[in-house]
Amino acid sequence: MNDVLAYHQLSKHAPERFAPGPGQLDWATQPAPFRRYDGARLIALYHRPLEESPAYDLAFAGVQAPPAPLDRASVSQLLYDSLAISAWKEAGGNRWALRVNPSSGNLHPTEAYLLLPAGAVEAHAVLAHYAPDQHALEVRSELPAAVAEQLAGSLPAGGLLLGLSSIAWREAWKYGERAYRYCQHDLGHALAALAIAASVQGWQVRLLHGVAEARLDALLGLDDEGFHEAEHGDCLLWIGPAQTREFALPEALLSALAHLQRCGTPNRLSRDYRHWPELQRVQGLCRAPARPRALWHTAPASVHGDNPGLPLRPILHRRRSAQSLDGRSGIQAGLLLAWLRRLMPAQSPVPFAVTGEPSEVDLLLFVHRVQGLAPGLYWLDRSGSGVQPLREDYLWQRVDDELPLYRLLEGDARGLAGFLSCGQDIAADGCVALAMLAQVERAVANGNWRYPRLYWECGLIGQLLYLEAEAAGLSGTGIGCYFDDALRELLGDADNGWQSLYHFTLGRAVWDERLTSLPAYSQPRLADH
Repeated sequence: MNDVLAYHQLSKHAPERFAPGPGQLDWATQPAPFRRYDGARLIALYHRPLEESPAYDLAFAGVQAPPAPLDRASVSQLLYDSLAISAWKEAGGNRWALRVNPSSGNLHPTEAYLLLPAGAVEAHAVLAHYAPDQHALEVRSELPAAVAEQLAGSLPAGGLLLGLSSIAWREAWKYGERAYRYCQHDLGHALAALAIAASVQGWQVRLLHGVAEARLDALLGLDDEGFHEAEHGDCLLWIGPAQTREFALPEALLSALAHLQRCGTPNRLSRDYRHWPELQRVQGLCRAPARPRALWHTAPASVHGDNPGLPLRPILHRRRSAQSLDGRSGIQAGLLLAWLRRLMPAQSPVPFAVTGEPSEVDLLLFVHRVQGLAPGLYWLDRSGSGVQPLREDYLWQRVDDELPLYRLLEGDARGLAGFLSCGQDIAADGCVALAMLAQVERAVANGNWRYPRLYWECGLIGQLLYLEAEAAGLSGTGIGCYFDDALRELLGDADNGWQSLYHFTLGRAVWDERLTSLPAYSQPRLADH
C-alpha cells in the first residue's frame, strides 16, 4: 500500500475505535496560540473601519477592479481581512482569540511569511512574519541590496510573495496522528481567506508551482536552529495584479533568499510535547516537487447578485464557528441552491482558481430542513465526474436545471448525519449537513503531493460555506471528526475509492451567553489616506 494511503487508513475514526490520539488533553502542554520571534523588529499595520467595504457578491467572481497600489495600507488590509484576530472571548477567567480564518479546535497551525519588495511597506525589501496578535510584521531579514534587486526584477510590478506554513504540534496536541488532516483543512481556509481579501483590492492569489515545497523551509527561514516545535512551509503564493501565467524565480534568487541572515528567536510554544511519528513522515512524503509553471485563469465569472447591497468586510470579521444549532430552524430551497452555486468552481474563480488545479471534491448532502426540497441524501457533482456507480437503490434524480444536484434517497437523514459525524448532534440539528468526498487513491496515483491538495480544496469549500451562512444570518461549522469507512458503507462504494475528507453543517446557532466578546484590537491604527 502507498505510504500516504497507509497514513490515511491509520488516521481514520471508526465507531469501535478512534485514530491514535492523546486520549486526554494535557493542559500543561497546550501550545501557545501565537508564533513570535523575540528580538525581531515590528512594523505596525493599519486596520480600516469595517463599514468601508466592497460588495459581498463581487468578491468571488474574480478581479473586478483596478489593482490597489502595493503599500503599507494595502498589505495591512489584506492581512486584516484574512488572517487577523476578529474578536477576543472571555469566560470563567479564561481569554482566547478568534480569527478571521477558522481553525480546527481554534488551534491555528497556519503561519504566514511575506517577501516584500523595497518600497512596499518600508524602504527596504524584507522577509517578515505576520503576527496576528499585534497585527504587525516581524522583520526576520532585511534583504541586501543585490538580493532586493533580484527580487524586484523577478516579480511582476505591484505584488508580493506570501508563504504559508504549518506547525503540526498545535493540532497534534489535541488530535494526535489525525492532525495532518486538520493542518491541511486549515491551510485551505487560509488560502480562501487570502484570495477573497485580495480580490477586493484588485489582486489575484496564485500558487507558484515552479518552486519545490522542500525548499520552502529555507526560503521562509524555518530551517534555523532554535525551533522547539517543527514548522514547515506548505506553499508559496503570488499576490498582486492579475498575470496570465506563472513567472520564474531564478535559482540565484532562491539560493540567496535561503541564505539570508535572520533576526529574532522563535518562541517556544509548549514546555514539552509528544512525538507523533506518522505526522512527520506523511508531511515529508507529501511535499510537491517543482512542476511546470502554470497558465493562470484570469477571466472573471458573471456575478450572481444573491446578496444585493450586502457589504463584505463585516461578514469576514463577524464569521464564527457555531458550537451548537437549534434543531428547529429551516431555510428555503432557493437559499441552499444559491450556496451550492457559490461552491461550483466555474462560478467562483475566487477562491477555486488559487491552486491552478482541477477540482476533485464532490459533496454528499444530508438535507434536513429545507422547504421545497424533500429531506434525504443528495449529491452535488462539483468535479464533473458524473453519475457514480454507487448503491443500487440510489435514485440519481436531477433536481435543478442549472446545478448538477441529484437526489439519492428520500427520508429523515438527521440520525444518520449525527452518527456519521462521531455522534455529534450539531450535524443533525442544522438545516443541512454535508460530507466532502474525493477519490483519494486515484488522486495519490498522480503524486503523493495531491493528498494535501484534496484537503486544501475542502478548506476552500468550507470557507465559502462559513461566509454564505453568515451572509444569510445563519452559522456553520466544520466537522473534522467522522467515521470514515462507515460513510463509505453508506455509499456502497467498494471500487471507486470515494473517501470523506471534511464534514460541515449549517443552521441557526445557539450562542453561549456566558461568553463575553471583546474587540480584536484595543487601539485602531488608521492609515493617513
